[in-house]
Order: sequence, then C-alpha cells, then structure tokens
Amino acid sequence: MKLPVTLTGAVQPGNKIGRRFSMPTANIYPKENISGLAYGVYYSTINIDGNDYFGITNLGVRPTVSEGNRVNAETYIYDFQGDLYGKTVSVTLLKFRRGEVKFDSLDELYRTIADDFRAGAAFHKTDSPVLD
Repeated sequence: MKLPVTLTGAVQPGNKIGRRFSMPTANIYPKENISGLAYGVYYSTINIDGNDYFGITNLGVRPTVSEGNRVNAETYIYDFQGDLYGKTVSVTLLKFRRGEVKFDSLDELYRTIADDFRAGAAFHKTDSPVLD
C-alpha cells in the first residue's frame, strides 16, 4: 500500500505503559483495511478536532506488551496534552521508519522508542521536547 495512508478511529484506553515512561499515546483500532501496510513505526500526523499535530505511530500488535493479535495504531503526539478518550481522530502515516519488534525488556523498548521520538522530531522539523 502506498503512503500516505489515513486511519480513523475512536481513541481507546491502552495498557498505560507509555504513561509510566512519560510518553502517553492515543490508541485507535483502525476501521480501514490495512492489508499491505507493514507493522512498525511511522512518522505521522494526527487530526484532533480539526487541528493537525505531528506524531509518531506504531502500527501492529505490540508484541512486547501484548499477547493478542488485534492491530492497533498507537500514536505519540508532539506538543499535545489533553484527554482524547472517545474522540474520533485521523492518523496519517507519512513515512515508514522501522519494522515492529518484540523486545526482551521494557527498558529496551523505551530506549528504542526514545530514539524513534528524536528521529520523528527531526523528520517533522519540530523542536518539541523529546525524551532523553
């Protein structure tokens, strides 16, 4: 499937693991057919109430933190704070960064996500604070 691709859905509660690492995410279960899209991390934008924000999205089954096979689009949003639960949002996947990986520990996952966030900030040319 050729990018960009837009996915829509209502923001659902997740495992809240991102909050433990100061990186909350908006989780949606896409309504669109995603066959042909690779599981992994994408540079993205997210539309919330008509406003676009830069983001970085993991599309997949989250093998490090979930044993299920339900596909989720989990987006960290740069420069956004607020409660999105129940809101319908649109996430546009712009460019593929890397494939989905099952990590051996949450610390390894965190370090990789921190690298993803820094790369996303560079991609979007934002000086948004990112994790160290």
